[in-house]
Amino acid sequence: MLKKAILAKIKEQGGRFSKIRSKIIDILIKEKCLVSQKKIIEKLAGKNFYPNRSTVFRELNFLTENNLTVKNNILGVDHYEISEDHHHHLICLSCKDIKKITLPCNKLQESEKQISKENDFDIKNHLIGFYGHCRSCQRENNKK
Repeated sequence: MLKKAILAKIKEQGGRFSKIRSKIIDILIKEKCLVSQKKIIEKLAGKNFYPNRSTVFRELNFLTENNLTVKNNILGVDHYEISEDHHHHLICLSCKDIKKITLPCNKLQESEKQISKENDFDIKNHLIGFYGHCRSCQRENNKK
């Protein structure tokens, strides 16, 4: 269903639905959270598909520029996702793992409205990331 909606948006905007674009979208839909370009290339290779890195970069830019994906720079690396719901992330500073989390939104939405009003600023989106160490890395650090 999601892929059909993305395909419709691409066609609506005059774009084409190439094999590489289709495979990248499949990966982003399956992952459901932030994925780096490097990981996308690795997953494509796992499917015996070896596009040029610059092709993957151009495809990700196309998807982002056309509001089909969201791009976040985390710890100096660009990550991409197709966001179906509003969520935030836990980011491990050691292993760089990223986990999707959902926050109770009522207080956050109230704060956003207040910030918008006080600053006469039309907020369209926000990003919240929590940086720390995952359980696995905590165990590793405690062993040292």
